[in-house]
Amino acid sequence: MLTKLRPFVRKFLEEASNMFEMYIYTMGFKAYAIEIAKLLDPGNVYFDSKVISNSDCTQQHQKGLDVVPGADSLAVVLDDTEYVWQKHKENLILMERYHYFAASCRHSGQSLSELMQDERESDGALATILDVLKRIHTIFFDLVGYLQFYQSLSSCCFTVFVHKPL
Repeated sequence: MLTKLRPFVRKFLEEASNMFEMYIYTMGFKAYAIEIAKLLDPGNVYFDSKVISNSDCTQQHQKGLDVVPGADSLAVVLDDTEYVWQKHKENLILMERYHYFAASCRHSGQSLSELMQDERESDGALATILDVLKRIHTIFFDLVGYLQFYQSLSSCCFTVFVHKPL
């Protein structure tokens, strides 16, 4: 099987790994998932063996966050297939499928190779998604910072305004 990496994938992984803990999650077989992990992350820097395949899924033909450590509410999912995330649609950012080779786009028109073009790194799908992830990360940590500030302010004000009995 031929695999072509999407343009900007190396930079995407580098920047996304600074903001998020990342996993490879596929409905494919474990052997396939491991080979894709080696291709995407030959230095084992980004995924560190965090590879989830169909054999790890707890529901047939469905992906779920129950096999990923941490709170579901904190997970952001990037996937090109919506129907496999029935229980976690609110976590899903639906990505455009990458159709470089003709065999990958049987039902969706011409492939990028047939058109003799490819996604641009500057404004392709991964660059766009990276911008979205950066905004999500900023909003989350701005909110956490605000809540911490508010809690410290509340305890400060509470201390200042405590009525002492005479």
